[in-house]
Amino acid sequence: MTMNESRLQYPAPVAIEHPELLAYRSEFPILQRKTYLNSCSLGALSNRSMQGLAQFMETWNEWGAHAWYEIWMGEIAKARQKFATIIGAQLHEVAILFEREVDDKTVLVATSRVFYTSGYIQDVRSVADIAHKHGAYMLVDDYQGTGQIPINVNAVDVDFLVTGTLKWLMGGPGLAFVYIREGLISQLQPIIAGWFGHREQFQFKTREFDFRPEATRVEMGTPAVAAIYAANGGLDIVQEISVEQICERTRYLTNDLIAQAREHGWKVRAPLEPEQRSSIVMLEIEHPEEVVKALVARNIISDSRPGLLRVSPYFYNSIEENALVIDAIAEIIESRK
Repeated sequence: MTMNESRLQYPAPVAIEHPELLAYRSEFPILQRKTYLNSCSLGALSNRSMQGLAQFMETWNEWGAHAWYEIWMGEIAKARQKFATIIGAQLHEVAILFEREVDDKTVLVATSRVFYTSGYIQDVRSVADIAHKHGAYMLVDDYQGTGQIPINVNAVDVDFLVTGTLKWLMGGPGLAFVYIREGLISQLQPIIAGWFGHREQFQFKTREFDFRPEATRVEMGTPAVAAIYAANGGLDIVQEISVEQICERTRYLTNDLIAQAREHGWKVRAPLEPEQRSSIVMLEIEHPEEVVKALVARNIISDSRPGLLRVSPYFYNSIEENALVIDAIAEIIESRK
């Protein structure tokens, strides 16, 4: 057993083609029109999420405010449960560095599991061990990890994890989740409160505020219900496939993309060790923002950061699309010489 296997409590990710996942392409209409390689910014919209949004509009029209009691609260609970399952947490735990830098005065260590400028997957368990050794809490920003890279919050021993649905969970913007370790929930006294954090939220007690006993005590005002309907569609797909298979498929695509880029002599900003790579591939190319625009003209969607072209294949992409984007980039670069 490797260090990663023993510490993270799931097998070290491997690259597996999983061609059967290509069947999911039909779930995403944009893939019929464009080569979509920017899931690290915004996951592709699925038919399920569109159907969810339509269902939200229907219930709003049919029931008005009564939909809160009969329907919408149930949808919110479903989203919490699906997210909890994906990160290995219990439902009641979910609400919508270097050692020299951490000492006994440190209260909280906050870091990302996946870095958006390199795709590097950090060993957050090691950072958590450092934080806890000095009596500090550990918070992980997992927006770039949840959905594409497996995690078990208990195995990595984090105290808090925050993430959202707009990227690899394919739920669009407007919904965020926070995980709070069970033993800490009752100790947290929010300094800002909202009616969704009240133990009896529909009693509207104005003279007293009794926080919920679960992680939902940190929730604030009325949530964006439309976003929850959209998110449930994306969460369903992730659960249906499993994050493990998604990771294997995207690693297969990422390794191929990196190999093709290096054949062209381009400098790739990515971890040397395959097991430390996520599905974010950064190419050091001159004027990347102009290349992104030129790719859009070819119906290829990518992204850029200063000095870098960012390409992020997901399970619904194909090897053929990798070749398409690499050839297009090469042609664009050649045309500017």
